[in-house]
Amino acid sequence: MLKYLLGTENGIQGKDLGKQGGVKPEEVEWRDNGLDGKLDLVVTLDFRLSSTCLYSDIVLPTATWYEKDDMNTSDMHPFIHPLSAAVDPAWESKSDWEIYKGIAKKFSEVCVGHLGKETDVVTLPIQHDSAAEMAQPLDVKDWKKGECDLIPRENRAAYYSG
Repeated sequence: MLKYLLGTENGIQGKDLGKQGGVKPEEVEWRDNGLDGKLDLVVTLDFRLSSTCLYSDIVLPTATWYEKDDMNTSDMHPFIHPLSAAVDPAWESKSDWEIYKGIAKKFSEVCVGHLGKETDVVTLPIQHDSAAEMAQPLDVKDWKKGECDLIPRENRAAYYSG
C-alpha cells in the first residue's frame, strides 16, 4: 500500500515477479516496472488511530463496538452475534452507516451539474434453461484470449439500463 498507492517510504523486501523471471499471470496486463503511486485523497474511518490513519489525509472518527448496533462474526465458530449499542457514540464519532449516509448526502448536493444524467445499469447473468445457456459448448472458451467472440446474451451477461 505504501509504495504503490501512496508513493512513500515502504518496507518491501522481496523482488518484483518480473525482475525474478517468474511466470507472469496472463489475465492481466503486466508492467515490468511497477509505478509508485500517489492517491489524491485518502480517507480512513477508524476509532483506534491505527497506522493507516498516519498516512491518511482525512480521518473520520467512527463509533466503537459498544457505541453502535452491529453484527460480529469469528473464524473460531459459526455463530453471528448481533450487538446492540450500550452507550451513545462519544464526541463527534458516528456509526459507519451514518458516516456513509452523510458523505452520500453531501456528494449529492455538490455534484449537481457535474455528473450528468444518472442511469441505473443492471447485470443479468445467463439464465438457466434459456436458449443462451443451452447454446454453451461443453468446453469453456475464453474470449479474453481470443478463443471466441464476445456476444451479449450468448456467452456473456446482458446489461440493461433503466
